[in-house]
Amino acid sequence: MATTLDILQPDLFSQVFKYSPIGMALLSDEGKMLQINTSLCQTIGYSEAEILGMTLQDITHPDDLDHASPISNHFVDSTMDCYQIEKCFIHKNGSSVRVLLVITCIRDESRQPLFFISQIKDITERKLAEEDLKAKTEQLQSFIENNADAMWVIDVDDFLLEVNPAFEKLFGWSAEEVKNRKLPIIPNFLKDSIEEIHQGIKVGETVIGLETTRQRKDGVLINVEATLSPLRDRNGSVIGITGICRDVTNRKRAEEELKAKTEQLESFIENNADAIVIFNNEGYVQRVNEAFETIFGWSKKEVFNVELHKPPFIPTEYCKEFNLMLEQVKQGQSIIGVETIRGHKNGDVINVVLTASPIVDGKGTQLGWSATLRNITAWKIAQEHLQNSEKLSVAGQLAAGIAHEIRNPITSIKGFIQLMKSGIGEKPKYFDIISSEIERIELILSELLILAKPQTIKFERKDIRVLLSQVMTLLDTQAILNNVEFSAEFKPGATHLYCDENQLKQVFINFIKNSIESMPTGGKITIEINSDNRQQMLIRLIDQGCGIPEDVLSKLGQPFFTTKETGTGLGFMVSKKIIENHAGSVHVESELNKGTIIEITLPVT
Repeated sequence: MATTLDILQPDLFSQVFKYSPIGMALLSDEGKMLQINTSLCQTIGYSEAEILGMTLQDITHPDDLDHASPISNHFVDSTMDCYQIEKCFIHKNGSSVRVLLVITCIRDESRQPLFFISQIKDITERKLAEEDLKAKTEQLQSFIENNADAMWVIDVDDFLLEVNPAFEKLFGWSAEEVKNRKLPIIPNFLKDSIEEIHQGIKVGETVIGLETTRQRKDGVLINVEATLSPLRDRNGSVIGITGICRDVTNRKRAEEELKAKTEQLESFIENNADAIVIFNNEGYVQRVNEAFETIFGWSKKEVFNVELHKPPFIPTEYCKEFNLMLEQVKQGQSIIGVETIRGHKNGDVINVVLTASPIVDGKGTQLGWSATLRNITAWKIAQEHLQNSEKLSVAGQLAAGIAHEIRNPITSIKGFIQLMKSGIGEKPKYFDIISSEIERIELILSELLILAKPQTIKFERKDIRVLLSQVMTLLDTQAILNNVEFSAEFKPGATHLYCDENQLKQVFINFIKNSIESMPTGGKITIEINSDNRQQMLIRLIDQGCGIPEDVLSKLGQPFFTTKETGTGLGFMVSKKIIENHAGSVHVESELNKGTIIEITLPVT
């Protein structure tokens, strides 16, 4: 019988065994390595001396040990001469080596195993690549399956091969319903254009972000954004088309709504009768509307990107006010209904009501601010005429009482002059009395002239006690004629106000005169002054008159509403407006046959 060495003698086999790029070993039927080549030593890191006599089990990774009987047991079947298996060996340095193990059984003439030749090919890189490919494939599959966007694959004949769950959810077709069918989501009116796009993709083109329309199973059309790209094989040939799309119906609707709102806002700005100015955060003009050009005379080009306090649009004395407003708006606050002055390009002064507010984006970041300016010059003139008209009306109504008041001192003066002519009595004493009566007449006439004469509005610090005393002096004659008594109660505290003296006198004359007229049989008018810790002054006018019915009380302040036969219906309205212009308020309480209380609140500073 031939021995192992007899078979290994041929030089050809020895050369192949020794220089094979694949690791090779001769194994006994117990699996011991009888001879190995250099490639095997390089694969597992051992020298030839170290590995001879070791078995395959000795170099196999513990997790991959084959606990079966010796190798010869695999070849019990005499017809089997070779088998292969993937194994994991341990390199000398401890690392794992993935190999493809091929064992060939060499038999004798009677088909009995003599020895075994093993071929050991290092497939570590291939296995890592396969595992990496498998992981990526699983990731890709997970990406497709769990993607919120609808995805599909069609072949070159436009038949569907695959769809993901998002496709089923978005379009209403199940995968079973659409596979091996033409893509059913294309509306009839778009089939020609889509066919043209598909033809381009089949020759290698890619379409990204295509905004188009697709159709659901129930026939509803939806707006989508689609990306279509070619599907290629290993050779680079196009074998199909992949499609991805997302429903943008809500986004399109939001865009259309935003566009509509933008157009509405543009129309509101451009067609507004009030001047509108838009600034950036630094106070530079970014935009003005046509009303601004009309009211102030500057064109849009002249003011664009200009700080509006540099041209005379804002008078020099109001620049500080402008800067304070700018700082206030920068802090996110709004300014509502402030009366101020602005200038026309030709130098004219324009009275305006200014409203300003910050402009923010969707994240709340401030981008700038806007200002709306309403031209109230004509209205201010009308208000002044209205106040002067009411002054004249009050002056006319007071004329009879004042004439009576003046007649008394004139009678006295006339009598003393006659005495002086006749030489009776002490002339120096007469002079003192005449001088006193003349001063009385001057005081009454000066108050009447102040009331009737139009004057420029001028805010100064005034003592409210002195102002009320002057009003009571003016109305004293009418009070006496109506048997009405004045009582003043000035409590300790602030007594000075920053006000326009003439306007406040007009208010108090209106209110006190009404109180006198409400007591035709006489009574008492109490005037109280009190200030609190909030730096506000409370002035209360309390009468014992007939009172005001509830239905009339609710209408106080309406133009031309009056219960008097000779009244204009403007007195209370004008008075209330004057108090509001002084940053104050008016409150009226009244009860029939018990009297009326008018409370006027004014800021001390």
